[in-house]
Amino acid sequence: MAFPQQNGPLESQGVQLLPSSNTAKHIALPLPRSPHTTLHIRLTHLETSNLIFLTTTDHATSSSSSALGSFVYAMPNRLNPSDPLSTALFPVPSSIDFATRVAKILARKTGKPTYVGCSATFGGATVEEEIEGVKAVLEAILNELALQEQNVKVNGT
Repeated sequence: MAFPQQNGPLESQGVQLLPSSNTAKHIALPLPRSPHTTLHIRLTHLETSNLIFLTTTDHATSSSSSALGSFVYAMPNRLNPSDPLSTALFPVPSSIDFATRVAKILARKTGKPTYVGCSATFGGATVEEEIEGVKAVLEAILNELALQEQNVKVNGT
């Protein structure tokens, strides 16, 4: 089932929603301070969890494949909701911090276990640029999850 294209605030910021043939949603957006670098998100929203894969492409190297990055699992903490639990299932030093940060924030905000695979690279980026990248990813994912929840409520499926 392909999701219909939506015209909203993300599209006006240069975010491109890519159609999919299954329940996964593909989102591509330019990094805030690196417009030549595109961050690709594949979001699979399941009933009991969320599965997210993140990668980046540069216009100069868009035809090359990405190396396998980190894979992190995070889940809400019933005893301390503000501090989700997480574990790296497959750690790669260059992407483990980004994957863990995204997984923990999404687990806390959605209340669901979250798997994040991340081969996104921010070579030469400052801490501020990486934080803006996290914010852009979270905004895109949370907006898409909210849209999917609205569709479920309206359509009942």
